[in-house]
Amino acid sequence: MKPWPRRHLPTRIAALLGFALLLLPGRGTAETGPAEEAGLDLIRRIRSLTPEASVTNRGRWVVRPARPRAPFEIPLLMAVFPTTTGWCNFYEMGPDPQDRSTRLWIRHSGERPPCVSLATWTGSDPAPDTGRPLSAEESMQPLAETDFSPADLAMAFLWWPRHRLIRSEMRRGQFCDVVESETDHTPPGGYLRVRAWFDRDTAGLVYAEAFDAHGRLLKEFLPRRFRKIDGRWEVTELEMIHRQNGSRTRLVLEH
Repeated sequence: MKPWPRRHLPTRIAALLGFALLLLPGRGTAETGPAEEAGLDLIRRIRSLTPEASVTNRGRWVVRPARPRAPFEIPLLMAVFPTTTGWCNFYEMGPDPQDRSTRLWIRHSGERPPCVSLATWTGSDPAPDTGRPLSAEESMQPLAETDFSPADLAMAFLWWPRHRLIRSEMRRGQFCDVVESETDHTPPGGYLRVRAWFDRDTAGLVYAEAFDAHGRLLKEFLPRRFRKIDGRWEVTELEMIHRQNGSRTRLVLEH
């Protein structure tokens, strides 16, 4: 298996996954042991990552749904860019097999947590300029018939109240810090616990597992492919595997 390259761009990671920048106000860990302090310190480091520049990419979702449905693809436009108050991740995808198109915004602004909003339209209907804010339950729903949700792309688990560094180990050829993040409540279909492997040198996400309210493995996430552009490694393919229904989705960047 090809290892995670050491020199990947924070900008590309921000383009693929919507990192928040700052702590949610008024939240912290209920425990203050060394493992919790180390876990929160690492999560703070990750949340401090900001895009290096504006980036726009085209690609596609490659979806292998649960049987008996046939695999399909959905075109994708993805961008990260500065705004007057911060920065934004933007995704436009479609049409999907139901002839629907979708726009997703993950907006970051100062001290406030990111705002996630969504808009959909069908066929020849005019494309909306803005979307409506999503609730926590809505953000856990599948995005455009893929195995990714808006919460996945926003990496919502980074703002949960508890984070614990449980160990350090090799994963996919990289030395990683392993953090378990937990929350107290989750909507149907959501997660209560995420275990994530972060590269020690870059804080890049090498692998993650998400567990449901009953402690069962629900999803696995991992970067799959990379390419070297102008002497630097960039992620070109991510995969989300839904372990409970057997489906999987790849996010493939074309350029």
